Amino acid sequence: MKRLFRQEADPLPASGRGYQHVCPHCRQPMTLHDLRDGDQAYWCHPCGHGHRAGDPPAEALKPLPNAG
Repeated sequence: MKRLFRQEADPLPASGRGYQHVCPHCRQPMTLHDLRDGDQAYWCHPCGHGHRAGDPPAEALKPLPNAG
């Protein structure tokens, strides 16, 4: 069977190194938590939104000013 490849580039970086996880809604830093199913998730305490660590929205990654 022939494998199909995506034509567009992946919007997320290959690594989270050099990025801070921020809330896509309020832009505040998010904290990392362990879930009961063994996965991890980022949670924003001020606005109550979150996402799984393995599936962040593109707006959740903010480059650190001193990265590079």
